[in-house]
Amino acid sequence: MALFKSLETWTFRRYAFFITWFILHVVLFIFGVLRVKLDKNLYNLNIPLNYSLWIARGGGICLIWDCSIILLPVCRNILRILRVSFLNRLIPIDENIWFHKITAYSILVCTTIHATGHYVNFYKMDRLYRQNPNGEFKLTAAELLYKSPAGITGHIMLLCMVLMYTTAKQTQRNKSFESFWYTHHLAFVFLGALMFHGIGCIVKDADGVCRGYLSYRYIAIGYCLYILERFIRVWRTRQDTRLVKAIQHPAGVIELQIQKPSFKYKPGQYMFVNVPDVSKYQWHPFTITSSPFEDFVSVHIRQVGDWTRALGTRMGVEKEERGGSGRGANQPASGPKLNNKGRQEKKTELVDDRGEEIRVSSAFSMPDIKIDGPFGAPTEDVFDHEIVVLVGSGIGVTPFASILRDIWYRANNNMPLKTKRIEFYWVCRDLASLKWFQSLLATIEPSMSHVKLNIQIYCTGVMKPDQHHNIALHLHDDFGGGDTITGLRALTNFGRPNFGAIFSELRQGITNGTYMPGANQRLLVDVAVFFCGPGAMAKSLRKESRLQSKGGVQFSFRKEHF
Repeated sequence: MALFKSLETWTFRRYAFFITWFILHVVLFIFGVLRVKLDKNLYNLNIPLNYSLWIARGGGICLIWDCSIILLPVCRNILRILRVSFLNRLIPIDENIWFHKITAYSILVCTTIHATGHYVNFYKMDRLYRQNPNGEFKLTAAELLYKSPAGITGHIMLLCMVLMYTTAKQTQRNKSFESFWYTHHLAFVFLGALMFHGIGCIVKDADGVCRGYLSYRYIAIGYCLYILERFIRVWRTRQDTRLVKAIQHPAGVIELQIQKPSFKYKPGQYMFVNVPDVSKYQWHPFTITSSPFEDFVSVHIRQVGDWTRALGTRMGVEKEERGGSGRGANQPASGPKLNNKGRQEKKTELVDDRGEEIRVSSAFSMPDIKIDGPFGAPTEDVFDHEIVVLVGSGIGVTPFASILRDIWYRANNNMPLKTKRIEFYWVCRDLASLKWFQSLLATIEPSMSHVKLNIQIYCTGVMKPDQHHNIALHLHDDFGGGDTITGLRALTNFGRPNFGAIFSELRQGITNGTYMPGANQRLLVDVAVFFCGPGAMAKSLRKESRLQSKGGVQFSFRKEHF
């Protein structure tokens, strides 16, 4: 299973949670077995069926527990409330999708145990019926499997599981997200069938009294929570929302700037986006890239899948030469200009000229757009730490764009800010990707007044010969002492960063007092490492954070999850 392919990526809390989860299921299984085995009134079933009945009932009670909470990890508004509570220290709430997968795999295992036990039960009951038609058992195996409520609902659930699990594989999701999205809603058919699974009451005592689980009571709790969640989302998405600007960046990235007066968020959070013209029912999560102090909320979307490519087509994206005729190349497609009434007046504005961006064509109408959120993420805790390391890979830089914008506004408006040092590492595959936030970084880099920002950019891809030639040609141009490629003070590095050496140097600087002169070394200095990007790089960062946590310096690693 992909979930267990690399246990090295698991954190201590993941291990602790999984062990607790496993022990809980063992206890529930044993409870289910003993509840039937020790029931003297079920001697009519315990004697002829014995082990197969006990195993089926033990797996069934575990299945009820899993199905009653399977919807909880996708109730994001409830998780948003729990995230700011003490439970976030005990349960990996930010890893709700991982928890959802753990529960789904548990359902698969428990269903296999439960179904296997009952298939054996039906075989035994069929044999006993044929031996004595007037005995305890009145149905054949075929009638039990395909005519009884338990058999019919059971096979409906198995069919739903086959469709959901096969389309939920990451490879299949990459090929066709729509297949995953629509078949995954069969979960409601599955849970509905489970609620009526026991109405036929196969398990009866000697007096004919049903000894079922009454599972619908427990599953209804999860249903009610999810319905409440959907009501909140529907109400929130009906608020006035307008797409006011759309910009195409290099490397197939589209920026959407959205106006929604009722939308309040923190830097680092994410939201779901729906464009009815592309797909009426699909909602996709994207990290917010704007600052709460700006008059809009923005997201950057890379065109890599069916939905994102369809969005690019709907936006009428086309490359446009700088200085072309008609609408200027530096003018983005935009809707009506909105006023700024009711918002806090700022002393300065963050100028982002986006001079190298490719703009979208003006010959199209702005599509309707709906947004849902915001939802909590690990990166929103940045401002709780004095020393922060931000690591973004490719489009994974998006949550840090919002954070850097917000820090810039706070620092230049004399607002209180606990964060004193920021180490920002951006790892890109090609030079074109560097243009996504080049002008933003160029504006922020020299103007931080109370926060020391150190920018390090790494390009991991192989440059083309014409790129080498272009760099050499402009090597002696006047960039004000900045980098030839980006124009930033920070030089562009080629290759992958060695975070072991980077963290070691940072730790030594903290311990000998050169990193933050004038600051007293506390018993333990916490360096918060925030990462957004692929799992392989997260694995390396987590490992180095663990290895370099010594000598009074603790590197605490946090990864962005969707």
